[in-house]
Amino acid sequence: MIDNNNILIISPTYNEIQNIELFINSVLELNLNLLIIDDGSPDGTAQIVKKSKKYNKKLFLIERSHKMGLGSAYREGFSWFLNSEYSHCVEMDVDFSHTFEDLKKILSKLSFGDMVIGSRYIKGGGSKGWDRRRKALSKYANLFSRSILNSDLNDLTSGFRSFNKHALTEIEFNSITTNGYGFQIEMAFNAEKAGLTILEVPITFEERRLGQSKMNLQITFEAVMLLFKLFIKRKK
Repeated sequence: MIDNNNILIISPTYNEIQNIELFINSVLELNLNLLIIDDGSPDGTAQIVKKSKKYNKKLFLIERSHKMGLGSAYREGFSWFLNSEYSHCVEMDVDFSHTFEDLKKILSKLSFGDMVIGSRYIKGGGSKGWDRRRKALSKYANLFSRSILNSDLNDLTSGFRSFNKHALTEIEFNSITTNGYGFQIEMAFNAEKAGLTILEVPITFEERRLGQSKMNLQITFEAVMLLFKLFIKRKK
């Protein structure tokens, strides 16, 4: 079992003032470290981070001038992580759609693989707060992605996943330019291509408690176009 003190949670934010304080406290209660990448949130999310007693001790902040996207935030966060003393990092949403009970499942498997994915589409996994249409769309989008990429992974779009430093070096994440669903798909594709040891653990994705979703049609379209690009790349 990896010591929690060696683990960094990486969480991009944009207008998460309703969730950020409770999220920070929940992470720090587990003796984990937290890096927030804030895209210039006009609601003052970054200011709440800087008020914490643990700021620049176990809680860190990258402030960016404007909204630059999820993939961009993670690329910057991963670079920060690779230059840090921590051995593992975990992508995690601030809006509590990723639960702390499921985080503990991911943490329990860190020693056994280069990458651990929290999966909605293996036995014991699922989602809450989604209507039937959205559940079907997500499920079949993943099945389509798996088929196109000939992937063994069950949840290619999950944003709840961990990496060790070896994994991020092999994935070459700085060469990935997509955001949103596309970023997660391409990271998984590169991980499989690199022959990394990848584990999946069941999680239950919960619809965000407060605030507005950041997903939009542009991000979805980008993911679809990426699939065809990766399909051609795999064939070559």
